[in-house]
Amino acid sequence: MSGTTTPTPEDRAREEEITALLPALAALDKTAAQLEAQTASGKEVTAGEIATYETQAAHARHLVDAASVSTSEITAAEAEHRSNGERGFASRGLDHATHTRHFEPSPATDAGNDKEQEVEEEISL
Repeated sequence: MSGTTTPTPEDRAREEEITALLPALAALDKTAAQLEAQTASGKEVTAGEIATYETQAAHARHLVDAASVSTSEITAAEAEHRSNGERGFASRGLDHATHTRHFEPSPATDAGNDKEQEVEEEISL
């Protein structure tokens, strides 16, 4: 005997519930990686990009909390479904969901200031 047991319907339902979290964690991992790369390279980070990250983190946190999923369950599900993202995506996504980073939008560029001045000039006409 190999020692393995046949999964019960409850076990399969739990596995499906955990697997359903992977796309949200993958999306959060991807968004966080993009923001971190933009910040590190000095590229523009917009308030909209930050809001997307924060919304994804809150959503993933809600899903993980509602399912009462442990880190080891997430890691095991990722190992079985590696095609959903880069190696470690679920653990990184879970880390961002539980420890959301704070990003700052890039300061407005001169082009943005010119646009504001044009609007003010039009209004004063």
